[in-house]
Amino acid sequence: MSITLVSAGFLLASALAAAPQDAPATAGPDLGGSITVGGVEIPEAEIKRFIIYGPARPALEYHRINALIHDQIKRCVDGFEDELANWKAITESGADAGPEPTPVDPASYEVSDEEFQKLFDKKISEFTDKYPEETTGLRVETEIARTYRSIEWYRRELRQEIQFDKVFIHDNTDNWPDLTFEALRAEAGEILIKDFQDSYERRRLDHETRLAEWKLKVEADDPQAGPEPEIMPEDSMYRSILRQMVRDTVYKVVDSRTAVDGLPMDMICTMDFDWDEKPELSLTTDQMWSMVASTVSAVEIDSARHFLALIEATRQRLGAEKKLMTEEESLAKFEEIKAGFQSAMFNLGTIAIGAHQFPSVESYADYVPLFESYKASMKPQIEGTAEDGLPAVLRSHLDRANQVMGLAKVDAEVLLVSAFDFGDFSWKAKGWEDAKTKAQWLKSEIEKNNADYAAFRTKRMEAAAKGEEYTPDSDVVEPHAFWSELINTHCEFWDPPPPEIGRQSAVAYKQLGRFGERTRNDLRSLMNESAYVNFLRGGLVTDEIFFEQPIGTVAGPFKGPWGYYLTKVVSRTPPTRPLNMNDERHLELLRDDWYRISFIDYAHEAMANAE
Repeated sequence: MSITLVSAGFLLASALAAAPQDAPATAGPDLGGSITVGGVEIPEAEIKRFIIYGPARPALEYHRINALIHDQIKRCVDGFEDELANWKAITESGADAGPEPTPVDPASYEVSDEEFQKLFDKKISEFTDKYPEETTGLRVETEIARTYRSIEWYRRELRQEIQFDKVFIHDNTDNWPDLTFEALRAEAGEILIKDFQDSYERRRLDHETRLAEWKLKVEADDPQAGPEPEIMPEDSMYRSILRQMVRDTVYKVVDSRTAVDGLPMDMICTMDFDWDEKPELSLTTDQMWSMVASTVSAVEIDSARHFLALIEATRQRLGAEKKLMTEEESLAKFEEIKAGFQSAMFNLGTIAIGAHQFPSVESYADYVPLFESYKASMKPQIEGTAEDGLPAVLRSHLDRANQVMGLAKVDAEVLLVSAFDFGDFSWKAKGWEDAKTKAQWLKSEIEKNNADYAAFRTKRMEAAAKGEEYTPDSDVVEPHAFWSELINTHCEFWDPPPPEIGRQSAVAYKQLGRFGERTRNDLRSLMNESAYVNFLRGGLVTDEIFFEQPIGTVAGPFKGPWGYYLTKVVSRTPPTRPLNMNDERHLELLRDDWYRISFIDYAHEAMANAE
């Protein structure tokens, strides 16, 4: 779902989970050359495609949606001839055919510069009123880039939204194409259509009332008349939901293909609207790369290279062990999974990108056949009957699964030394190197203070045993107080400033890494980690904290999404709703969790052993 950033106050907290960008470069970044794994070459074109389908996806979607818009405009224009022929036939029969159809003017769907600028200025004004730069330090261009990669991308998407609504979701449903009605009926019957019609009628009547009042003031030369009132716009979030429904419906009736559908490496996307095998839209990998390259960061390139190498190494291991599904079996399995998601609001992307946070459905499609191959090969080991109850691998996994699904909690504090400048939304020069050096220094200072405090306590106890009082030569700080001061001084987790107008949820706020009691999945979210990051890196800082770290200790530094982390566990709460192994549903949850976690180890063993 595409949410207008400015109108939503830039969704600052949630936007932090998005992939950050380096400042645009004048030329494309260095992709590092091809990757060779076990004698198989992964060319740079695959790295480009991974990034285009993933973090740079908005550029691809812009062109795909443009194609939808202009195809529908053409259909409206071409459809006039059929409508006119029907009207003439009815009229000639002597029946009342109503007024003669009016030709569709393609220009009526265009967005004027004035129309666009008016909306753009309004949204920028809404943001600057809510977050004045002089008091919050937030710059409009930077905050737009958090979600849209650049202000230029935001401007073109905003213009496209206006045109999309003119074509598909006009305020007056009399102007809707049949496809819009079909899309909304498929989701919720007539409910959404009636809601939209009722909303428009309320807004229309409100406008008439305000317009009449304004005219009276103008006639009376009232200086308070102000500008002519306009009809209130539909709720932006509601419109966004409707747009997504319509887009997904159109994609289903168009022959739209990406890598998931077998396009060759040099192609990114094709769209064939009349199914004549002659695509109206064809975008090559190099064409799209030239449009997005200047926005791509080194971190995105590193992630793409690592993912592609990891996938290839895992594929080779499964093949060597004769566990890999055939291409036909893989396609059938992926189609089976896709078929389980028919709703526009709950589709494969909801799981792949939303829940697991893969960069794209295409990257998820690379992962799924390998995971399903591994799963099929391991089923006999964990789903066969065992005389002593659970198979050994599930018994050893049960405690971990209980902590996650049984809602155990940990109260953790995390000190981030960041390689990323959150305020400026860019990676720091030498950021990773400097962050590692500083984190190691902080850890050494903690260890030195711990040793000093332990020595101080020993001497104080020895003195007390003699009935004496020990006074150290210099101040010694209690370890937790020392840790707290380090967090206050050095932690670089960033929270957006509160708005000056209205309220904003602080649910996702980092609070300098003082997270409080959290379930594992809540903590993972606050750490900006995910199932995808777990697969990519072979582990999470979150899991080190949640499952491994003793209470009261400071551990690390660990390398994570934004830099290096020092972590402290304050307390733990045991599971409140442990799994019941007599319930087949709970047993299936345990199996699924074991499959996912053990596959990560399997894949990274393959990577470590690959040439």
